[in-house]
Amino acid sequence: MTTNLTRDEAQSRSHLLKVKTYTVELDVSNAESDADTYLSRTVVEFKARAAAGTFIDIIADSVSRVEINGEELSPAEVFDGARVTFPVREGKNSLTVEARPRYSTSGEGLHRFTDPADGKVYLYSQFEPTDARRVFANFDQPDLKAKFVFSVTAPAAFQVLSNQAETSREPVGSAAADDAEASPADGSDARSDAGPDTADHAVTHYFAPTLKQSSYITCITAGPYEGATDTWTDPVTGETVDLGVWTRASLVDHLDAADIIGITKAGLDFFSAEFDYPYPWGKYDQIFVPEYNLGAMENPGLVTFTDSLIFRDKVTDAMYESRANVILHEMAHMWFGDLVTMKWWDDLWLKESFADYMGGLALAEATRFTDGWVTFALRRKAWAYMQDLYPTTHPIVADIPDVEAAKLNFDGITYAKGASVLKQLVAFVGREAFFAGSRLYFKRFAYGNTELADFLDCLAEVAPDRDIAGWADAWLGTSGVSELSLALTTDAETTAAGADSRASITGATITQSDSAVGARLLRPHTLEIATLGRSGRDIVPIDSVKFDFSTESAEVEQLIGRTRGEIALLNFADHDYARVRLDEASTETAITSVSRIADPLSRALVWSALDNAVRDGLLPVQRYLTAYARSLGKESHAGIMAGLSQTALLCLDEWVAERNFETAISGLLGAALDALATAKSGSDAQLHLANLVLSLTSRTARCIDDSPSIAMGRAFATQVLAVPIGEEIESMSPEVDDDDGADVPEHAAASLPFRGLINDHALRWNAMTALVCLGWADQTDIARETQLDQSSSGRLRAETANSALPLPIVKMRAWETVVDPGALSNDVLTAIISGFVAPAALPITEMYVDEYFERLAGFWADNSIEIARRLVLGLYPKWSMDEEGVVERTDAWLEEHPDAPSALKRLLIERRDDLARAIYLKARQTSRH
Repeated sequence: MTTNLTRDEAQSRSHLLKVKTYTVELDVSNAESDADTYLSRTVVEFKARAAAGTFIDIIADSVSRVEINGEELSPAEVFDGARVTFPVREGKNSLTVEARPRYSTSGEGLHRFTDPADGKVYLYSQFEPTDARRVFANFDQPDLKAKFVFSVTAPAAFQVLSNQAETSREPVGSAAADDAEASPADGSDARSDAGPDTADHAVTHYFAPTLKQSSYITCITAGPYEGATDTWTDPVTGETVDLGVWTRASLVDHLDAADIIGITKAGLDFFSAEFDYPYPWGKYDQIFVPEYNLGAMENPGLVTFTDSLIFRDKVTDAMYESRANVILHEMAHMWFGDLVTMKWWDDLWLKESFADYMGGLALAEATRFTDGWVTFALRRKAWAYMQDLYPTTHPIVADIPDVEAAKLNFDGITYAKGASVLKQLVAFVGREAFFAGSRLYFKRFAYGNTELADFLDCLAEVAPDRDIAGWADAWLGTSGVSELSLALTTDAETTAAGADSRASITGATITQSDSAVGARLLRPHTLEIATLGRSGRDIVPIDSVKFDFSTESAEVEQLIGRTRGEIALLNFADHDYARVRLDEASTETAITSVSRIADPLSRALVWSALDNAVRDGLLPVQRYLTAYARSLGKESHAGIMAGLSQTALLCLDEWVAERNFETAISGLLGAALDALATAKSGSDAQLHLANLVLSLTSRTARCIDDSPSIAMGRAFATQVLAVPIGEEIESMSPEVDDDDGADVPEHAAASLPFRGLINDHALRWNAMTALVCLGWADQTDIARETQLDQSSSGRLRAETANSALPLPIVKMRAWETVVDPGALSNDVLTAIISGFVAPAALPITEMYVDEYFERLAGFWADNSIEIARRLVLGLYPKWSMDEEGVVERTDAWLEEHPDAPSALKRLLIERRDDLARAIYLKARQTSRH
């Protein structure tokens, strides 16, 4: 069975074929039973440029019928499990394939989910990059676009949606004629409930033909989904677009449809105007589905999202911003990706980078999240910087030889680096030219497929005074991240106390280097440089200059004579993609006073510089954690808070030497408790800090001795579980006893109430997991909590908690469950793995290091790529106490398996690099701090 479609095969097939129409019939009327498969029937109308042999993609348990141009072929002879081979004649051809694909539990193909909250069954499809073949026979590559006509037979109670509006429906089974619901004569959307009369029968839903599109963005959802509808009117054309927002019945009470639809309308206004091209896909449904592998998918007319974006518990504003960003990212794809699509996956950036940039731009300019670029600067770009430092780094325009490589190329370079570089391109050519080139691109290539040169040609036409080709060679065809530094001299001497912030600059030299291995790479940079100084208690910009350079170093004459300030900030306003190195004086100010920087974007950029410095070993880990601890209780931006805690926890988990761990976590936990005690009632900071305290407390399982802050963290977790859901978590008594009977010392957090901190399921599960890791809660406690939360998220949290119990028998059962996952769903698999590698697991999981490497090849060969990826990454033994031994085992495995799939080797190389970095950073720590 050949499942890994290569670029060469795809190109040969696209040279031979031109596809007109797919007519796809799916019968999922057995979805609520224990059936493993369903019926799929496809009729493809296409032309061939010559008589030849070719193949169509279909991954199924069986194929029962293959007919080409009226000739029946033997399925046993032409179907290998993933492909049906057949002959074509020159000119028109018609192919029929009937198959029985499997319902999926991996999130690939047609995923089936039973909601533990109410037992209802839900289906949804996910096809990118080439999983449409798991549902119906098709030429599953992006450049063979066609029109798709779907019909779906499903249980009568199911709401069924697809890319286009439903035109009619027909009950199936006894009394079908009597019970038939009238079909709209005008072909309008027929998305009402099937009605009680047909409850015992299946219903066939018929959908209007799609516009010309790629197979990977076709979509089907079916189940008792509920939601809300609205309309949007294009302010230019006056055309009305039907809007829908849908989710599971058990989550519909938490579906804040007004907020989602408001963001949707703002985005449609923005993109339709900026692109000067009306929204082309008819309706606009958005559906939030369970156990989703991605954040979302841009299926035209039916965008799918992970239903973790439906907030059952209280979340910070950062999560609302993140959801809005995802909505706008997928909407940008309606033009960049769906209307105009890359020919092959090496130009994946033509949609993902553009959507990432456009989503951020619309977020900042069309919604209430006017500072949306702040989170991008700190969190999104951190992903790009990390990915660009791996040995597996690649150009934005990558070499993708096959679909396995494509699957792994949905990474920080394709998304966040690409978007960052597009910000730089906008700065380079100007916003008006950039959008003029985009508008030309849409009009010229609508419903077609393109390569990089096509977009660059459009841009060059509207910006003839700029070297677009040279810019693209430097930025899109090269690997690695530029590093920028600024050396300043002033008219005052630098003393032991640091630089005189009032001094005038007498010299300024900017330098660029490159992180990639090999020859030095120089890129053109268009950026701003600012000096920040004191204004009362705040640090604010006191001067800024715009600067272009493309050499190894350059003199910034515009800074001469200006005040040096407290911090010299390269890439002010974040137009460039580069890792910024702060000079020594700026670093010292940042460590002590970064929270005083008034502008959130500048604050995020300074934190980004500190993050990169600690990752590279230029800033001691302990100093970074000290700066972070000082920020607790002072930082008010939810996105910055989330980004900083992510880096701080990474420091604790991977970069702090064991001899310094207890000191580091005790200090950080104490600072978090103090900040929590004084946080504003009901604020984002209060909620963030409460969860941070619980996350830190779970990690104290590694500690031998109890400090006052560790004891208070455990007391807080206990208090959370003692307070019912919906009630306020009050102050903790300073008389709480630990297991040894010693009183917990009085602490700031013990003397103040947490006013406005309302308990919910998320807080309780975080507390439960922390106590489980500590050995303070057991299976009985987990079962009791599960009874209080029988939702799907509660089920997953229970799986994690149960496998986090620090008992050898628990770890053995968890390991045996995940290494042979069978029908285990994607999210349940990940939940169990998360508990298996929980902090307290270190000594008792050591025995599984060897078995991991023994099973690696089987992980990849015996599972779908999504499940295999979760096993390879989730179980990689970075948790081992012998980190150097794991690096050696990884090297040995790679040497012993030179023919292993390149996608598997890439995952291992990146995890090895993470572990090697951790060893390096720990080795630089010589004493306690």
